[in-house]
Amino acid sequence: MSSLSARLACAGAAAALVAVLTSVSPAAADPPGGNGTIKVDGLEFDGHPNNEPHVGCTFEVDFYGFDAGVVYADVTFEAQAPTVRTGDTQVLLTDRVFVGEDDSSGGGSEAGLDASATYELDFTDMTPHPIQGYHVELTTSTPGKKGAATKHKVLWDTDCGPPIDQPPDIPF
Repeated sequence: MSSLSARLACAGAAAALVAVLTSVSPAAADPPGGNGTIKVDGLEFDGHPNNEPHVGCTFEVDFYGFDAGVVYADVTFEAQAPTVRTGDTQVLLTDRVFVGEDDSSGGGSEAGLDASATYELDFTDMTPHPIQGYHVELTTSTPGKKGAATKHKVLWDTDCGPPIDQPPDIPF
């Protein structure tokens, strides 16, 4: 190949590369799929994307960086061993949370917070680990998404205990 041919080939390749790079749409920066992450947030609730796997009886699940649109996360909490027998699980609670308010920009940062949901789990007839509390797996799934649409977190929860009976109203 002559040096002129080589220069023309390099110039053509460079022009093609520039055309490809400048034609990338904003959607390519926000590919559809299993975008998003979940974080467990203990009291005091905040928008920081840190995970706090040892929580009190009331806690939040924060959803970051999910795609915009009609996107819901199906949420399931299951008791795990040693809270239940090894090999067993017990569904404690299910929920559905809207997470498609905005695009996935911000990802797992405070700017990417899409939703927060507050939970208290019922551990009736279960025995906590004497130090850790109740062992729980959190699973979220965003149906219809491509890729890693299912997310998991494991946490240790402290039971709120039975509801305190209120004394009856006494008329004055």
